[in-house]
Amino acid sequence: MPNFSDVVVTGVGPVAPIGIGIDDFWASLVAGRKAVGSLELRDDGGPKPPTDWQQSTFPGAWVGAPIVGFEGAQFVRPRKAMKVMGRELQTAFAAASLAMTQAGIETAISSGAVQPDRIATVFGSQMLYGPVSELREAIQRSRDADGNYQLSLFGDAAMRDIIPLWMLKYLPNMPACHVGISVGATGANNTIVSGDVSSTSALIESLGVLARGIADIVVCGGSGTMLDSTRMVYRGVHSFPSLADPLECSSRPHTLDSCGIVGGEGAGAFVLETADNARLRAAKPLAVVAAAASRFSKVADGQRGSRASIQLAIQAVLEKSKLSAQDIGFVVSNGTGDLLRDTAEKEALDQMLPAVPVVMPIGSMGHMGSANGAIYLVIAVLAIQNGLIPPSYLNGQPYPGWHNRFSDSARRLAKPNVVVLTHTSHGVANAVILRAVD
Repeated sequence: MPNFSDVVVTGVGPVAPIGIGIDDFWASLVAGRKAVGSLELRDDGGPKPPTDWQQSTFPGAWVGAPIVGFEGAQFVRPRKAMKVMGRELQTAFAAASLAMTQAGIETAISSGAVQPDRIATVFGSQMLYGPVSELREAIQRSRDADGNYQLSLFGDAAMRDIIPLWMLKYLPNMPACHVGISVGATGANNTIVSGDVSSTSALIESLGVLARGIADIVVCGGSGTMLDSTRMVYRGVHSFPSLADPLECSSRPHTLDSCGIVGGEGAGAFVLETADNARLRAAKPLAVVAAAASRFSKVADGQRGSRASIQLAIQAVLEKSKLSAQDIGFVVSNGTGDLLRDTAEKEALDQMLPAVPVVMPIGSMGHMGSANGAIYLVIAVLAIQNGLIPPSYLNGQPYPGWHNRFSDSARRLAKPNVVVLTHTSHGVANAVILRAVD
């Protein structure tokens, strides 16, 4: 059975607020483009701010990083599947389509070089709620004569006013299903729903699929959002950000004035396969998965994020890859703008990867839910391919002693080993190391 070091990436696909497709995404990334702004720019049919939104009680609710100009119909095949695909399913499908095209999957299937039953599909996902507007008619019909909502009336109202296939648009496992169906992949099909670590957990699961020998290729990735109308109403532990001047700097991970999480949306995908399989079908490896690890540490009451679990995850991947902190070119950080979580990551990085450059995608694209890790991994692959460290996206005053970790412009990647971090408020942390192909 192959080791983790035998697994390579042969295709990537980004669908993100700063760009759709490799060329647009990478050009925007190295140019330091920021997609954060007023949600007046969104074109997905979601809620837009009122005219006086900056004077509202929570003005940060109306700041985000939407994907503007995305048309699912450009990617989804068969087209009729669109009627049972919510936006997060469409972005996932688009990302997977881009990754599979770069990896030459459909060509390999049609030529017989790859058998569909040897292709697995594993995606990271989240709870998908859909727009409140789709339930409006049923909720209104569920009111009694006095205008009060009655739960007992909702069942009959829903049967009349909600399309029968409504739930299929928002099941978390459907991105992996639609991607697998599109190429006739009959191998393992799985979905991981674990918050911020969903996509990196999907990668770890994919490595297991390849290690067990039950597939030769895995189409892996994740999609997510923090901008659908239901999530805008219910924030949970995610505090609203305060507004910055300029507005595009409102997402401020790893700064002394971090004060809330800016929402975003996105999807990322990548094709994983054994190095031997890539060689047999003459596919070009883009990067090697050197190591991956997941760790957990209990979070104290009132705390969010665990320094211990992040530190343990980093330690594990360094040991597995036989690399040291001095070998790491940069870290793709899961800095969010939540001061507690960011502090936990800062302390872990100070201990395990001191002075290593840090890139913070959330500073540019907002928090993309379960898509975070997938986009981070795409960034790591493209950085290795292009030999550049992207700008850091620091939007405020850095911690003391961290100035040298950040840069406003792209830098040469002298050490082509990249650590990708994801972690949750509840103490789960994943770390992945990608390295250049020998």
